[in-house]
Amino acid sequence: MPALSIATDKYGRGYGRATNMEPASTKVLRDEIADIDAQIIDLLATRMDITDELAKAKKASGQSAWDDDVEKRIVSRYNELCQEVNLTKDEADQIARLILSISKERQMRIYNE
Repeated sequence: MPALSIATDKYGRGYGRATNMEPASTKVLRDEIADIDAQIIDLLATRMDITDELAKAKKASGQSAWDDDVEKRIVSRYNELCQEVNLTKDEADQIARLILSISKERQMRIYNE
């Protein structure tokens, strides 16, 4: 019987299924997705907390609420990160635009307080 190895992401972190086992059931896969979704939401909440602090710092120092050049660099960074994990440019753009849209809305709220 061959040795089992745990599937890993690009950073070497295991994510539950052994790569040479029989296909996982839909329940197991949905449970994995739910766990990942919880991690994503937690990371997004942390990102938004930092975004709020950034907006306060920018407001206090008289900087503008939004910088289009910074936004372009962020979208470019998302494209690079997504390319490393085999997500398409379109998927990268969608992810970046959604996150940036939420960030921009939150920053504008802080600026208008």
